[in-house]
Amino acid sequence: IELTFGNQKILQNIYLKIPRHQVTAILGRNGGGKSCLLQIIFGTLAPTYKSVRWNGQYVESPYQKRGLVRYLPQHPLTPSSMRVKEAFEWYGIHADTIGYEKISLLKDQRMGQLSGGERRFLETLMILLSPVQFVLLDEPFSHLSPIYVEQLKTIIQEQKAKKGILITDHLYRDVLDIADQTYLLQNGATYLLSNPQQELIDRGYIPE
Repeated sequence: IELTFGNQKILQNIYLKIPRHQVTAILGRNGGGKSCLLQIIFGTLAPTYKSVRWNGQYVESPYQKRGLVRYLPQHPLTPSSMRVKEAFEWYGIHADTIGYEKISLLKDQRMGQLSGGERRFLETLMILLSPVQFVLLDEPFSHLSPIYVEQLKTIIQEQKAKKGILITDHLYRDVLDIADQTYLLQNGATYLLSNPQQELIDRGYIPE
């Protein structure tokens, strides 16, 4: 993948592999291009150059391939007027069959009536539980209480049995807790880390 804005190269030397049944993490500083990278993989941002492959086969617009991938952006995903249970059905999920108590309590409320944390949690669930092979999560822990973060980490671990999960978030400790492999996006390039905790210190991403 190569992405250029004007004369500035945002992404270059990108190599990323997202296996099914694993959680793949991308860490990096604000403005480093993580959100752009996820949008390029999903197919909604056109870069200077890209080669996105599924099982070795080139895919021009992955989001258009039925049952392949879903993407959680940083902004709200659903209309504020939509009821929770309708939003889940929009993503092919029946709220009554999920089994999470919080959804049963909130399913008849409109998305705009929820707190920011509740809405973020439920919209992340919609993506995670979608009947697809891969999900891309951009800052899923944003605005969540510690309790919700822990619940979400558990659900991510459960869902990786069914799909490949790509996650990026600034709560790096929580990300490292659940990641099977971790990349650092730095200076527009990806680096696969063999010892994430130490290499993130060595590369100046986290303090010693």
